[in-house]
Amino acid sequence: MQEPIYHINTLKCSYDWKKTVLLIKDLDIYKGTLNFVIGASGIGKSTFIETIGLMNNTIQNPSEVKLDFFNQDGSNISLSDIWSKGQEKLAGFRNEAYSFIFQSTNLMSNFTAGENMCFGLLLAGETLDEGKKKVLPIMKSLNLDQELFDRSVTALSGGQRQRVAFVRAFAAKFDVLFGDEPTGNLDPKTSMHLMQILKSHLKQFKKTGIIVSHDVSLALDFADNIYFIKERVENNEAFGYLDNMQCFKRSEEKWLLNGDDVSDKIEQMIFDLM
Repeated sequence: MQEPIYHINTLKCSYDWKKTVLLIKDLDIYKGTLNFVIGASGIGKSTFIETIGLMNNTIQNPSEVKLDFFNQDGSNISLSDIWSKGQEKLAGFRNEAYSFIFQSTNLMSNFTAGENMCFGLLLAGETLDEGKKKVLPIMKSLNLDQELFDRSVTALSGGQRQRVAFVRAFAAKFDVLFGDEPTGNLDPKTSMHLMQILKSHLKQFKKTGIIVSHDVSLALDFADNIYFIKERVENNEAFGYLDNMQCFKRSEEKWLLNGDDVSDKIEQMIFDLM
């Protein structure tokens, strides 16, 4: 039986505390799975990542929200009010539990590639030499030459910078890896290779991945679950809506939607949602 890493109920997300942009009614995400989040542009996919990943405080009415995170031992932490507990506690949890890959890479230009790749390890108190020993095998798996470790980030190509961002995310300690269009700037062959490495890494270390992507092929090839955010209109206001009923689940060679086999039409269903 799968164990949840998140249980979410009645989570309303807003940037101005008035207009809801995303409502997550009832949702479970499970440990050790690779999950893709899809939907039309502007529907709330990045808001989902920002909120669950604690990058931006969008939670309306925290006292009415259930946003539970389950540790490896099964104990749970309520994240609905974590913003009220101070930046130190917030940053501590995020650094311990989360890792991120962004389309824009968000690398630090005043650091070398190696310092960027080891950043999470340096925050955890390791030396650069200790970190280097851990990232070199990851670099090799992503076809990054060892000599790039000491090179300035500004001297790297776009594809190299994206792979450096992947190494940084893999090397850090985490329970959940978030990706916001992590392969958006890459060619299809490189995207496939990096996603293969990502899924293998998650499976090897029994970690969870949550990826926002417009790449339907990647989602169908690699996802265990595909969650789709759809539009809902209430009181003449439109917002993104997500619950457990809006999840394509991979079951061996089949794709299921609420128990029904939709394997022969899932691709068209997804394109219709985009």
